[in-house]
Amino acid sequence: MAKDLTVMNSDEENKGLNKAECFRMDGLIKLILAILLMVMPFWFRSSLSFGLLSAYLILVAWIFKINLRTLMISGASFGIIVLIPYFFGLMMNAVFFHFSQNPMFAFQGFGAVLLRLFKLFVIWYISILYFHTTPMRTFIGMLDKFFLPLNKLGLPVQDYLKIIMCIVAQLKDTGSEVKKSLGDKMRTVVGEGKRKFKINVKGISQVIVNLIVDSFDKIDKVQEYVDKVSPEELYHYHFKFSLKDGVALASFLALAVMIWLIENGIIL
Repeated sequence: MAKDLTVMNSDEENKGLNKAECFRMDGLIKLILAILLMVMPFWFRSSLSFGLLSAYLILVAWIFKINLRTLMISGASFGIIVLIPYFFGLMMNAVFFHFSQNPMFAFQGFGAVLLRLFKLFVIWYISILYFHTTPMRTFIGMLDKFFLPLNKLGLPVQDYLKIIMCIVAQLKDTGSEVKKSLGDKMRTVVGEGKRKFKINVKGISQVIVNLIVDSFDKIDKVQEYVDKVSPEELYHYHFKFSLKDGVALASFLALAVMIWLIENGIIL
């Protein structure tokens, strides 16, 4: 069972990477570049630097062949998870300022707000690019290497990482199955013809109960999977520098030099 699930996990993961695998890079080098790109906007003073970074990130998405649907989902999730709470915070800040007149709550202007949101979006966008183009087994493998000293000291870090990978494997295995099952069950509890908008509440509640029961069954399968599979079957990472890594590093250095020249007034 463990081997079947491992093979299934590998196949699903390879499908998920789709066209991005045509520009495979070492996971560690990619992670370092991603972190550097995330922190760069916090040091910018020139609007041209922001424009140059934006163009670079768009080019990266095109090279990695990230489809438009993925970018749209990323933008929507950013709006729900980041923008809505952020604007709610701005509204509460305005209320506090109205009643207290404390300069601490004073509105700093739309320019400052847009700049802050842009920096947050860069972090979000690069994170999406990284995890969409990096196999989970590679990322977990890097974490295993990073936490190796703790594992040597007796902390069960490797066991925790194994559990994470087992859960991810089960989610990928059952995601489409649950979606199809839920769709079939929902169609059976929705009326047809003139009654197509009349939903059987009792039937929907039964569907929800069935999903909860199935989730408990999946927990048992995850536990069985964890007990039988070894870490080597789930994740691995070996540093490998390739020509593509060299091209990526060279392009980043060119970007950094251009931005340094702009920020120091040497260019424009």
